Amino acid sequence: MNKISKILILGGGQAAAYAAKEIRSIDIKSDLTIISEEKYLPYERPPLSKDYILDKVTFDDLLFFPENFYKENKINFIGSTQINKVDFDNKKISSSLKNYDYDKLLIATGSTNRHLVISGKTILPEENIIYLRNFEESNILKNKINEANNITIIGGGFIGLEIASSAVQKGKNITILERASQLMGRVIPLEIANLIQDKHKAVGTKIHLNADIKDIKKINNSYEINHNNQILSADLIIIGVGSLPNTEIFQNTSLKIDNGIITDEFSATSIEDVYAAGDVSNFYHPFYQEYMRLESFKHAQNHGINAGKNLIGQKTSYNKIPWMWSDQFNLNLQLTGICNNYDATAQRGSTLEEGIIYFFLKNRKIVGACGLGVGGKIGRDIRLAGKLSEKKTKVTNELLSDKNNKLNKI
Repeated sequence: MNKISKILILGGGQAAAYAAKEIRSIDIKSDLTIISEEKYLPYERPPLSKDYILDKVTFDDLLFFPENFYKENKINFIGSTQINKVDFDNKKISSSLKNYDYDKLLIATGSTNRHLVISGKTILPEENIIYLRNFEESNILKNKINEANNITIIGGGFIGLEIASSAVQKGKNITILERASQLMGRVIPLEIANLIQDKHKAVGTKIHLNADIKDIKKINNSYEINHNNQILSADLIIIGVGSLPNTEIFQNTSLKIDNGIITDEFSATSIEDVYAAGDVSNFYHPFYQEYMRLESFKHAQNHGINAGKNLIGQKTSYNKIPWMWSDQFNLNLQLTGICNNYDATAQRGSTLEEGIIYFFLKNRKIVGACGLGVGGKIGRDIRLAGKLSEKKTKVTNELLSDKNNKLNKI
C-alpha cells in the first residue's frame, strides 16, 4: 500500500486556498491541511477597504470557497493557530500546543503591515490609530469611520486611497498625507496618479504630498499631527505605508530570504520539499529575467495555483504578466506588466468617460500599461496589452494611440 503523503500549507489566504484547490484537482489521496492564524476560512481582502466598509457585501460574500468545499475535497482547515517553530531538517512545524509533520510544505504566510516610524518612534495601533490587513481590523475600521468626522490617512497608496474613497462617500472630512511627490508612486505612473489625485480633490479630499511628519500627539480624544510645520487635527488616523513579507518565523533557519522567501520559477525555495507562493515570495520571473515580489489579488491566486502544481510534481514555470487593479469612487484603475523600464510611451483615449491608457514600450514592445476610466472601460485593452507583452509583439506609438486600431487585431 502506497504511503499517503502529508502536505501542509502554512497560511490561510488566497494563495493557500487556490493551491489547495489545485492540489486536490490532481491528487485526491494526500493528506492536505491548511494552517492559519485567523479563525476564518480564506477570504478576499481587497473589498475590506472598499465594498465592506460601504456595507455593499457581507463577510460570507468574501469567502473564496464555502465550508462544504473544504469538507467535500477533504482539505483540513486548522484556524486560530500560530506556528512559532520550524524544523526543516525533520520536516516539522510547531505551535505552542502541537507538532505538525509534513512531506511537502507550502509557505503562504502573506505580508504584514509596515509600521509608521517617526523620529525613531514606531507608531503602533491603538484605539483611534488603525492599520488595515484583515477582516477583524476592517470591522474595527468601519465602526471607527462611522463615528469619526475628521479623518487623516497617512499613506497615498492603494489602501489609503481606497479607504479615502469609501470614507468620503460616508460624508467624512478626509486628509491624505503622502511623503512622496506623487500618489501610488511605487507602482503607478505619474500621469495616472495625477488623474486619481484630481478626482479625490474634486470631492473635497485634502492631499499633502512631500509630507514630512514630525510628531503625532494625542490631545484628549483627538490627535495633533505636526507635518511640514503645520498642525493637523484628526479624531481618527488610518495608516497605510506598505507591507513586509511575513518571514519572521524563518529568520533563524537555513531558508534563503531576501525581501521575501527566494523561490525559483517553479515556486521552489532553497530547501527541498518546501515551496512558497504569494506576497511572501520573492520569485524569479523568466519573462523579465529578474526576481520580484508582488502584492496583488491575481498574483496570489495564480502563484498559489502554480505552487500547487509544482508541489505535487507537475513542473510548471510561473511566467504570468503582473496585473492589479483598484476601484476608487466610480473609477477603475488597472495595471499590467512593469511600468518603470521603458524608452517610449503612447496614450490611448483622452477622457475618463472613454478611458485613458498609457502604454510603456521598450524596443517597440509593450513592457507595461496602466489605465483609468469610468467603470470597466479600460479593462479589455489592459488585458490585451498584457497578452501583447507576453507574446513580445512589436508595435508603434501611432498604432497604440489610435483607438480605431483594435488591440485584438494586432
